[in-house]
Order: sequence, then C-alpha cells, then structure tokens
Amino acid sequence: MSAPSLIRAPETVPTADIPSCYVEGYQAARELDPALADIYIRHTTVGDPVADAVVAELAETATPPQVHGIIAKSVNNHHDLPADTPESLRNLIAEAGRTPEWFEPDLALEGTKGFLRNSDMVLGGLVGGAIIEGFSTLISKSFRIRSRITENGVRRLKQNLLQLVEQFMPGGLEPGGDGWRLSLRIRLVHAQARMLVKGSDEWDEDTYGLPLSTAHMLLGAATFSGRLMQHVARLGGNFTDEEREGYVHVWRYTAKIMGVPESILFTDFASAIRTFEIGLACEPPRDDDAIIMANSIVNSAPILLGFAEDPGRRDKAQFMYQVSRELIGNKLAEDFRYPPGKLLGEVPLIRVRNFANRVGSRIVPGWRSRAAFAKFSDMLDVSDLGESRLSFALPDTVYDEDSHNW
Repeated sequence: MSAPSLIRAPETVPTADIPSCYVEGYQAARELDPALADIYIRHTTVGDPVADAVVAELAETATPPQVHGIIAKSVNNHHDLPADTPESLRNLIAEAGRTPEWFEPDLALEGTKGFLRNSDMVLGGLVGGAIIEGFSTLISKSFRIRSRITENGVRRLKQNLLQLVEQFMPGGLEPGGDGWRLSLRIRLVHAQARMLVKGSDEWDEDTYGLPLSTAHMLLGAATFSGRLMQHVARLGGNFTDEEREGYVHVWRYTAKIMGVPESILFTDFASAIRTFEIGLACEPPRDDDAIIMANSIVNSAPILLGFAEDPGRRDKAQFMYQVSRELIGNKLAEDFRYPPGKLLGEVPLIRVRNFANRVGSRIVPGWRSRAAFAKFSDMLDVSDLGESRLSFALPDTVYDEDSHNW
C-alpha cells in the first residue's frame, strides 16, 4: 500500500487555471490523493524564476559563445564571485549554495554505498525503466520539439549517467563539487530550453502549461529516485533499507539544487513513490512525442553500451525492449508500440544472476569489492562526455541542430 501524502494543499484548482490537456488526469489523480494532485497541477504552469532570470539576462547581454565563460567563471569561483558576475547569476549561485538543514551527510553516504555496489542495476533500471517512464509524460514534447531524439539519445543518456555518478560521490553535492556544478548546468539548460520552447509555434501554453515546468522537475526527481529503486529491486539489486532511503535523500537534495521548491519536495522513499504515482496520474495520455522519445532511448542504449554495429546492436535493442517491457509493464509498453514481448522474461534471469553473484561474494574473499569496482568502472566508461562534461554553454535556438555547440 502506498504511503499517504504528507503534503496538504488548498481547495480544488479551478478548471480555468488548469492547462486543458491535464484536466481529465487531474480529476482522476484527485480521487487518489487530492492534496498532492493539487500541488502537481498548480506547478504545471510554474517555471524556475531564479534560473529563468539568468537565461533572460544572458540572452540580452551576451552572445552564445560568451555564455560558457560567464557562467563557468562564476560557478567555479562560487565562494568569491567575480565582480562582473551578473546579478541574476549571483542569486542563483547563492540559492543553490545553501545546504538545507534537513540534509544528512551520513544518510547520503549510505545511499552512495548502495549505489556503488549496485551501479549496474542502477544503470539497467534507469535506461530500461525510469527514463522511459519519464518520457511517458508531457516532457517528451519539449524534447521532441527541440529534436533531442535518436541522434542525440546517446548524449542524453550519458548526461543522466554522469549526473548520477557525480552526485553520489562523497562531497559531490557540496558547493563547488562536480555533482553540484552538473546539477546547476542542467538547471540552466532546462531554463534556456523552457524559454526557447515557450516561444515555439508548436507550444500552446493554454493546452500544455509551461514547458519543463516545476511539476515535471518534481516528477523527474521522484522517478529517478524512488521509482528507480523499485526497478533496481526487481532486477535483483541489494540496497538495504537505509541505503535506499539514502539514495532518495541524495536525490531530494539534488532536486533542491535543480530548483524544485523545498515546500513540495518528497521527504523519503515512500513519499517519492507517492509523488511519482500521483504526478503520472495527472499527466495526459501518451501521444506520438512520447512514443518517439521512448523508442529513441531504447534504441540509443545499445550504442551507449558499445554495440554500435549490427548484429550486436539489433540483438541488444531487442534485449533492452524486453527488459523495459517487464519493468514498465505491458500497458505502457503497448502505448509506446514496443515490439511483441517474449514468453520467457529477461528480468527473472537477471535477478537470478545477481543473486548468484551475491552468494559468490560471500564464498570468495574479495569478490564483492572487485565486482563492485568493475561495475562502477563500466558506468564511468559509458558516462564519459569528454571535454564537454562541465560545459556551461547553452542551446541558443529552439531546434537543436541549428544551435551552437553546447
């Protein structure tokens, strides 16, 4: 049974204030959890005022090639900002640099332990489940409009993985840490994309709300934390209860850095799952944009894993489709027009293999540590973005192929 919502909201949101595509989903979600459904819907029309102010100021005062230098100089000297740092950027860095009172480093360290030991299962659950479910929402439209599809799918996966790796490194989310800087970078990219997509002829605010809204940022964090832990468990991961809570705790802090208001953030594993369930219930039915994005991710995964050529890539894609189907369920897989599933599933076999590895680690001294290191090394390899890993360049046109490199 799902945990009850810990968030309380005011009266029902007037229909006139709800983006039209959300009306039906909101009414259904309110039957499950009226308070959380209200919170979610109210934030479908809310952006990120602090980060939005930065990209708006830079759009007026800097050329695209200058943007990286301006942001990087300030973020890399966050403790002693240069005198010419734009005021809006000062506000963003100050806000993101405040560690919340609720953050517990010891609990976060437990999440890191579980992540390092299960990094291959986290990768599988992310690519086969969490990212796919994330693109079942209206966020897929923003990415499709910007052409962030098959040709850029590998880069998208690498960015997600790199953020995962760095935010779980000890000190990674401290101001100046790589996880902190990557989270700020993604926050600014979202703000820039929000500004660009909002002005696109393909986006109708009355219908869709705000592109890359706060609601979607909240749902994304819940999906990549609590929901991902459910996928990892199905794949045979062995997070302890404390490690699982620590994993969600780290994502709660990451979401705060990325601009989600603390007042609406989930607090633990149970509330992250509840946020995922209610947020997903509010979302409109999957359309062609969601189908395009979900399938592009599945087909990009084999390239990410080194299977760039047939027949290896084709076989790996078929394997990924099957694993993804088992993780997200037949209903969503059919909505995404996945190929037919197999009678014999892959997930039970993966779970058995991981159980066997755990047994082996108890019998053979050093097996567990060597296996964990190998898994983590593999994740580092596939998340390598080269010199662009901490670039603060931003897209400058709505269509990605027309933008300067970022």
